[in-house]
Amino acid sequence: MKKFFAVQMSLLIIISISFTGMLYYTDIYEKIQGGIVEVLCLSCIKLYPLTSADFTFQTGTGEPHPDFIWESLKDGPIFLHYSEDACAACDVMFPSVLKFLQVEPEKDKSYHKLTSFKDKPVHYYYVYLDDEATSEVWLNTFGIYDKDHIHGLPMFSIVTINYAHSGIIEPYYTTLYGQFKDNDEQRIEFFGDLMDEAFVLYDENLPGFIK
Repeated sequence: MKKFFAVQMSLLIIISISFTGMLYYTDIYEKIQGGIVEVLCLSCIKLYPLTSADFTFQTGTGEPHPDFIWESLKDGPIFLHYSEDACAACDVMFPSVLKFLQVEPEKDKSYHKLTSFKDKPVHYYYVYLDDEATSEVWLNTFGIYDKDHIHGLPMFSIVTINYAHSGIIEPYYTTLYGQFKDNDEQRIEFFGDLMDEAFVLYDENLPGFIK
């Protein structure tokens, strides 16, 4: 009888440990899965979101443009580059951007540099979402400039200025997602076309730009 009772207790302990472990690992899985779903990686499965490269005044969240954006626009257009860990498409696009703007950020650290495009100043902001040192203000711009509400990475925003219906010159931007082209040469050419457009608008509206 005692032997039977001991066997029962042993089985009960084993079942309890297994159940606890299952709950523990389920919790870990849910946290990991939650992180994956939270920001979609537009990976090298060739996921091209159905978006346009049209410029707009309306932010993705309806929030106003941050102060550092207004301040940076006094020098020239802005190029915002968003990335994260474990994102294959981010890895593909990283060298394209570096080559395009001649910048050298570390892949896992947020970074800012006043660089240039065709000898004209451009503020480059690399916002790495998994870098704990990234400011909340920078992180918040991921939603602000998610023009088409894709909530995916990599994401690239070009901010310039234009005359708004409000009667003043305001930030005017477009956003691209994923790889969007097949190779470095095509991506760099497309970035260049958008920057050319951004500078045309910037040069036309700079005299009336007041913040």
